[in-house]
Amino acid sequence: MAQATAIPGQFDLIAPAQRFSQGGRDVYSFILHIPEVDRLLPVRVEDRIGMAEDANRPLTMSHVKEIQAYLEKQGKWVFGTLLLGIDPAEVEFQPWQEDNQAVVAGQLRIRASSALKIFDGQHRRHAIKDALESLKQSRRNSRLASLNGESLPIVLYAESSIDALRQMFVDASKTKPIERNAVAQFDWRNAFNSAADQLLGISEFLGGRVEMQRATVTRNSTDIITINQLSETLKILDVGVNGRVSKERNEEHLANVDELVDQCWAWSDEFMPAARQEYDALMSGEVDNADIPKLRANSMAYNATVIQILAGCYYEWIKGDTDWQPLAEFIRSASLKPGSGAGALLVDAGAVIPGGRTPMGRKGKMSETVDYIIRQVKNAGK
Repeated sequence: MAQATAIPGQFDLIAPAQRFSQGGRDVYSFILHIPEVDRLLPVRVEDRIGMAEDANRPLTMSHVKEIQAYLEKQGKWVFGTLLLGIDPAEVEFQPWQEDNQAVVAGQLRIRASSALKIFDGQHRRHAIKDALESLKQSRRNSRLASLNGESLPIVLYAESSIDALRQMFVDASKTKPIERNAVAQFDWRNAFNSAADQLLGISEFLGGRVEMQRATVTRNSTDIITINQLSETLKILDVGVNGRVSKERNEEHLANVDELVDQCWAWSDEFMPAARQEYDALMSGEVDNADIPKLRANSMAYNATVIQILAGCYYEWIKGDTDWQPLAEFIRSASLKPGSGAGALLVDAGAVIPGGRTPMGRKGKMSETVDYIIRQVKNAGK
């Protein structure tokens, strides 16, 4: 049983634990009673979106409420292990018996519980807080007493790096789905995720216009593409719409991420504003981000699929000709007005049905659209 000391300035938590090694790190496993979980572990605030500070995905309150209802109603509830990280300097471990075993039992001491970081389990932890508060207010004393007498398994990794904890979150979640935007932000083993992150810091076209919290752009969003869609777009710039990135190619890019970023920047900040007046206006400040939602009614240029189609066109064109100006001029002169009929570029290419307002995002249809546009540009230049 874990026990919190009452000695200020020394240890916030003293608990029997097992120490073992995993991934080159010291790891500790122990048990916390539910009240101790609520007292010691950090709670993610609902409106806090500091992705640079946190080692996990954005908090989804609807998910928290589902877990809270489950805790309050289900007597035979089950939770998986909470995964935490902590600065190794905040931990002491005293073995009960010195030996050379891979797993050692002893006493774990944590100096500052504020140093604990949840990288898998923030929704469960928040639901525990809300469930306890709700049960107290409703005076459901028997359920509250039952919950207070139960426990959660904790696995604590001696790791303080936020980037490392983010990667551990992705690695630990391989057996269950993770939101695509979270993967794009946390999985730095993917060269295009890393390039997307760096590109946001230097691109005037993309900076401040990429959705980080959602996996898709909503109609009322002031963004034009999500971080996961941007990562996929950069891959299209490298291998085309239907191309596949081999493990070897990904490793090469990781070793030369700056070069990959430079190539992508040439597309985003040189080609794109040349290819569409809408993008040029965003970069120049003629159009404010706040105007994007209403401008979607007049142009599909603010659609992420269209942006990816233009990335595919750029890739196909520069394979045979480094001068992309003819391609940009052709695309700039085309109509991307929603609801158009025959004669509109994306309608004739088959990406948008006559009278449609959004392009089809299937890879096959995007590839056909790219091929059509490239043919039209080449024919126009004859």
